[in-house]
Amino acid sequence: MICKKSIYFFSIILSFQFVSCENNTTIFELLSSERTKIDFENNITYTNEFNIYTYRNFYNGGGVGLGDVNNDGLLDIYLTANQLPNSLYINKGNFVFENVTETAKLTGNKAWSTGVSMVDINSDGWLDIYVCNSGDVNGDNRQNEFFINNGDGTFSEKAEEMGLADSGLSTHAAFFDYDKDGDLDVYLLNNSFTEVSTFNFKKKNQETKETKKEVINYFEMIQENSLKSVKKLGFLEAKLVLV
Repeated sequence: MICKKSIYFFSIILSFQFVSCENNTTIFELLSSERTKIDFENNITYTNEFNIYTYRNFYNGGGVGLGDVNNDGLLDIYLTANQLPNSLYINKGNFVFENVTETAKLTGNKAWSTGVSMVDINSDGWLDIYVCNSGDVNGDNRQNEFFINNGDGTFSEKAEEMGLADSGLSTHAAFFDYDKDGDLDVYLLNNSFTEVSTFNFKKKNQETKETKKEVINYFEMIQENSLKSVKKLGFLEAKLVLV
């Protein structure tokens, strides 16, 4: 079965006119993919062997990064996918975009991309792109990628060279100058290495049911004995109700 997560583009319309409280005019407008040329879809396919139970990151989704990667004054969009190539859309103006992923060499070579961050890591005036990856169902091919902007419309992957090819089932990364030395540092958010299948939910659920049954039986016994005592004393019959 295939799940589709479509990307829609919203534009903000500013209005400098007085409107009454009864006016239903909205400030957002939904633009179709035919209008924006953004036809990206993060489609994921599950099978008996590959699903949320065998792979804990199955429904975590992809990532979206906004930044002016070609320094033309317009925000471009980089979208990551889980089972498909990532995509870079260059802003051509008037809410129209062009997919330049292939020529920019930005499809990504690792499995299950998640978060994306845009940052000028080498301070050369061009935004670079850091992509987090969570790997395949076997936990392989999950090193993060760092695409360095060459300033000519292309990028070069240099995560290993920069010491940032982390393989910790990453979800997202935040860049900031932690030690105030003028260089950007990074905080990396990783997922758990523990597989969902090892949690043994079925067994724990059965144990929970058995424990609940024992508790109910205990209180029912107390209720029965209490009612017997009440009757012996000649009081009105009372009943304990468990919720």
